[in-house]
Amino acid sequence: MTVICDAKRRVVLPGVEPGDRFDVQRLNSERLLIVRLQPAEPRPRKVRFEKRGRLTVGVAGRQVDPSVLKEALADYP
Repeated sequence: MTVICDAKRRVVLPGVEPGDRFDVQRLNSERLLIVRLQPAEPRPRKVRFEKRGRLTVGVAGRQVDPSVLKEALADYP
């Protein structure tokens, strides 16, 4: 089977679906090894919505660590 790479360095593989995952390893300068990975089992999100005053907020099953939140917001002015 021969596939062609386009200008954006994309290759279309026959028999694959959007969202399929692959492990790509470079064996040498001329060879690639492509292995299809098993899809990850999706875990349902456990969030419920509550009305707090005029706002509707999502409430997760666990607390947010304030130090992690502060670190994430440090990048914003």
